[in-house]
Formats: sequence, structure tokens, C-alpha cells
Amino acid sequence: MRPIDFTEKRRSKRLELFFPTKLRCVLSDGKEETSDGITANVSYSGAYIRDLDTKGIKPYDNLHISMSVLRDDARDFPFSRLIGKARVIRVERDGIALEFDENINRLSIAN
Repeated sequence: MRPIDFTEKRRSKRLELFFPTKLRCVLSDGKEETSDGITANVSYSGAYIRDLDTKGIKPYDNLHISMSVLRDDARDFPFSRLIGKARVIRVERDGIALEFDENINRLSIAN
């Protein structure tokens, strides 16, 4: 039996933070579908979103994401709002793993 490689492949550390998230996907028929979810964990380069309907979402789909970091958590995270595109890396029954586009907008609260 071949040993399984569990080497961490993430570029950024993930934090268990729970933020409300909106996802917008353009389906193959041209219709837009919007879903609300909650992050289970977030990093500078991606997130895992749960509590959403994953029907119709496939790996490599490009989604538009809007995420608001709760004010109490903003001090622990490098941005307060995130808006832009993300690519679906993995789809599971309870959620999806996303990789943020390199041009995603990360907005910060002025202290």
C-alpha cells in the first residue's frame, strides 16, 4: 500500500473565523445564482465556505465573492472586507474551498 502524503500545500495560514459571505455564480445557461454562506476558515489567499447550497457549483468555477469581517475580528485579520473573484478548488457536501484571485480587493478599516 502506498503511503499518503499529507503535506500542507497552503501558502497562507488559515484562521478559524466565521464571516457572512455572499457568492455569485454565472451558470452555463447565463443565469446568475446568488448564495449566502459562512466562512469556516479564512486566509489571505483563500477560504472554506459552509452553510450554502453547493448544487450547481463545480471545481474550477469562478465566483464573485463578497465577505465582511466582523469588527471584533478585524484586529486579528489583515482586512475588513473582501470583494472580487475566487476560484472553486473543492466542492464537498457541507461547503466549498475557494482560492482568491490575485486581483481581489482587500479593504481595511482605518484605525
